[in-house]
Amino acid sequence: MRNPSTRRLVGLLAGAATCLLSLSASAAPGDWVKGVLPLPPQKEPPSVALPVAAEQANPAHEAWAQQDPTQRLLYNVSRPSLTPMPASLSGDKDGPAVILIPGGGFQFLAMDNEGYDVAKRLAPLGVRVFILKYRTQPLPDSFEGFKDAISGTFQRGEGADARARQAPYAIADAEAAIRMVRARASEWHVDPKRIGVLGFSAGAMTVLGVLQANLSDARPDFAGMIYGPTQSADVPPHAPPLFAALAADDRFFQSQDLSLIHNWRLSGASVELHLYSAGGHGFASQPHGVTSDAWFDQYALWLKAMKFTP
Repeated sequence: MRNPSTRRLVGLLAGAATCLLSLSASAAPGDWVKGVLPLPPQKEPPSVALPVAAEQANPAHEAWAQQDPTQRLLYNVSRPSLTPMPASLSGDKDGPAVILIPGGGFQFLAMDNEGYDVAKRLAPLGVRVFILKYRTQPLPDSFEGFKDAISGTFQRGEGADARARQAPYAIADAEAAIRMVRARASEWHVDPKRIGVLGFSAGAMTVLGVLQANLSDARPDFAGMIYGPTQSADVPPHAPPLFAALAADDRFFQSQDLSLIHNWRLSGASVELHLYSAGGHGFASQPHGVTSDAWFDQYALWLKAMKFTP
């Protein structure tokens, strides 16, 4: 399953893998993998199944693990779904919507750090919040197989080709999520002209794929990319406003230039970039006492300044 926009992500994934390999002499950046533990099935809010245009075989069972007690990971997602966050849907006035797209190297979804915890901060802004569970890379049907796979990715820099093959499915699921929110806008009290996406890491790569595909029925009205790619010459016609945040010491994307931001600006589209001196990768809901801790407040101010929120 390939299209021009997703083929471009192959190069981005390869670049991230190169960054990983350059760190192989010191395993510290991937040491978190050693502490990952299995979890039983978790209770979640009701979700809505998303239509699938292209099937992907994955006989493994959807399963949970934890990076630590505050960060749960979901893997072997074979049926995409959209979870409306109940606390954000109160009120009768139509409001903006943000679809959260967690990262996880296309192998898992960081459901707390880049999903539920961000949703809790968005809801008080008057935003209708949805979490996308997109299809992840088929992995062995066991916790041991999952842990070996993420060790390969985050400690040994392996598997870029497999993750690149997964990207088109994530992009297709994100496009389906945008279509669904628009189709059910009246039910969920969403302004159909204020539907945005906010992606993290692999989720940010998914956002870029959606933007570059530029399908008429699946274009977001605004987009956010948090610790995602910054290098691309491809800007879609009539590109939506873009918010990007990245730490200069991000171990996956630090070697990329800022050509995506530059070209977005040259196209005449609105773009805002926050390049923090420190923060690493994965700072969504994990403060480190550095300036990247302010990303959410700056994103919230951007939403207001762009008149997406009151």
